[in-house]
Amino acid sequence: MSLWRRTPVESGGGDLAFLGFEGAPNDTAVFPWREERGASTIDEPVPTTTVLAVRPWGTEVGLLVARVVLGVTALFGGARTLFDLPRGHGDGTAHTQALLGGYGFRSVAELSTALGWVQLVAGVLVAVGVFASFAGSALLAVALVALVVTVPTAWASGTVGPAELPLFAVALAAVVVLAGPGRISGDADRPWYRAQTAVGGVAALIAVGSALTVLLALRS
Repeated sequence: MSLWRRTPVESGGGDLAFLGFEGAPNDTAVFPWREERGASTIDEPVPTTTVLAVRPWGTEVGLLVARVVLGVTALFGGARTLFDLPRGHGDGTAHTQALLGGYGFRSVAELSTALGWVQLVAGVLVAVGVFASFAGSALLAVALVALVVTVPTAWASGTVGPAELPLFAVALAAVVVLAGPGRISGDADRPWYRAQTAVGGVAALIAVGSALTVLLALRS
C-alpha cells in the first residue's frame, strides 16, 4: 500500500479528487489509533501519580520539636556563659574559659564571649524559626568544633561520654539547617523558605567553613 498514491474518488460533479493517504480517514492501517466508530484516544485521561506538595503534619511537628530543643538549649548555654544564668553560681564565664583553655584554644576570654553571644542570639532565632537555617548554621559550627575537640578524649577513654552531647547537637543542628524550620515557624512562606534546598546547602557550607576557621586559627 502506498501512502502517497493518488487515489481517484468520485466527487459530486464527476471530477476527480485526490486523497493524501490511501484509505483515509478510516483505514486503521494508516490511522491505527482510530477506533471503528471513528473515536480518538487522544482525549482519553492519562493516568497520573499524585505528588504531595507539602510535608505531613507529623513531620512539621517533629521539625518544631527539634528546632525548639536546639534553640532553647543554645539559649541557656549562652545565658550561662555570659550572665551565669539560670543557676547563679558565679562561675559561668570562668568555667567556659577554663574549658576552652583545656582544649587548647587561645584568646579564651574573647572566644568565650563570642561563643556566648552566638549561642544566645542564634538560639533565640532558631527557637522562633526566623532565619532558622542560617542561625542553625552558627550552632552547627559550634557543635562541630565541640565534637572535634572531644573525640580524642572519647577515643582514649573508650566511651562516647565526652562526645555524646556534641554529637546530639550536631544532629539537631544539621536537621534544622538542611530540612529547614518547618511550616510552624516565622520563616514559613518566606522566599528563602521556598528555596530550602539551596539555603540549606549554603548554610551547611558556612557552618563547616566557620568550624574549620576556628579550629585552625584559634587552637594551638
